[in-house]
Amino acid sequence: MQSKKNIDIVIPSYRLEEKYIIPLIDLPKPEGWSFNYFIVVDNPAVKISPQIESYAATGLVTLLINPYNLGASLSRNRGMEAGTGQWVLFLDDDIRAENELLFHYVNAIERYPEEIGFIGLVKLPPPPTAFAKALLMNGSMMIFGIAEKTPSFSWGATANMMVKRSAVGDIRFSEKYPKFGGGEDVDFFLSVRDKNQCGDYRTLKEAVVCHPWWKEGKPDFVRHFRYGEGNSYLAAFNPQYAYYDFPNTPETLFLMVVVLPVAAIASSSGLVVWITVFGWVVVAEAIATWIQLAKRHASVTVPILYYVLRLKFAYSTGMLMANLRRGRLKGIGERFEFKGQHHRNGFFQFNTYKIVKWVLYIFVLLLLGYLCLR
Repeated sequence: MQSKKNIDIVIPSYRLEEKYIIPLIDLPKPEGWSFNYFIVVDNPAVKISPQIESYAATGLVTLLINPYNLGASLSRNRGMEAGTGQWVLFLDDDIRAENELLFHYVNAIERYPEEIGFIGLVKLPPPPTAFAKALLMNGSMMIFGIAEKTPSFSWGATANMMVKRSAVGDIRFSEKYPKFGGGEDVDFFLSVRDKNQCGDYRTLKEAVVCHPWWKEGKPDFVRHFRYGEGNSYLAAFNPQYAYYDFPNTPETLFLMVVVLPVAAIASSSGLVVWITVFGWVVVAEAIATWIQLAKRHASVTVPILYYVLRLKFAYSTGMLMANLRRGRLKGIGERFEFKGQHHRNGFFQFNTYKIVKWVLYIFVLLLLGYLCLR
């Protein structure tokens, strides 16, 4: 009978940078446990360093080189299927793990063997730029630190998360999501959770890895656009977690563009009113976002507000464009419950941000109506 003290470590990698990969392979390991590394190289043109090659030659790691760029989903699937360990630890290829990482996971397995998995903590360095601060204030990095916020959660980041193979069964990361998008990790972990009576994953704040800032914190909105594209699939593929909410700003602007020709044909004043409202929608978004951020944080500078607004626009526009490309008009206003809660009657959720924004919408419409009737 195979030992139950067996852990597969799956690391998909496009860059295969030695400065990150070697320390992960060399992590201190608890006695009596077997660790099998499956490094899935998702770039056949990458140059493999001599040390990594020597590790592969001695069987310390298994290198799986994809014939072409398959993306993170298929790469993780390939790594999982190459092993037989009772537990699978997912790590990213650009993280630095604390020395005790594997000891904390082993300790968790021994203490809580009935769990379907564990969510580790992903730490980011102090934000070096206003853009990096905006990422934190926007909540974009929430899942990285979820292990410090709650004892359990419905999914985690593949940068540092472990699952039980028997709980996973035949579930795999879906190929239906965009190769460079997002959402496939949420889909996978929620599917495993649903298969196991919706039992959340236990968080392990002591199992720590450190993740660098992408591009050293320099502005990058393409990543958030891609996340929006990928996450537009979540509600479609997981309707039990879908609900409808008020249109976000890009959706509102799109709907206004659709009816703009009607306003232009109706009258010249109608066109002026519509253009005024169009601009006010953007202003209302800025005001509502600033109030929301001010409630949560001590100070919000103009650059941070600017970056938060652009991040929100990038993400929401990515969602909208992906839905339109697929002809999913029903995707407009459709949202996904990332906490894994079923929304049987969860339509049109209110918070301060939405209340402020819609009060501003109504105010300008009433004002314009009054001016037009004078």
